[in-house]
Amino acid sequence: MKLDLTEAALDDLREIRDYTFRNWGERQENLYLKAVWERFAELLKDPSRFRLRDDLFPGCRIAAQEKHIILFRVENDVLQVVRVLHGSMDFKRHLPD
Repeated sequence: MKLDLTEAALDDLREIRDYTFRNWGERQENLYLKAVWERFAELLKDPSRFRLRDDLFPGCRIAAQEKHIILFRVENDVLQVVRVLHGSMDFKRHLPD
């Protein structure tokens, strides 16, 4: 299975990186992003084990990673990460129509 990140997801990761670096330094930034990428690897192994949230968008599944929620879908042989949002955010507000 192939991993694909939308531009919005890449922007989310950049914001997470910058925020973590500013508030907790380079070491914590590296640890947090490493954990996110490890979670992506877990998603690729068995995406069906994660919670389905069709109310957000068709085929949406979610996976928690510490304070963030990864919103993704699988189509054909591609796992697409749509967003990586903080758990306190209104997910629907941050999704494209």
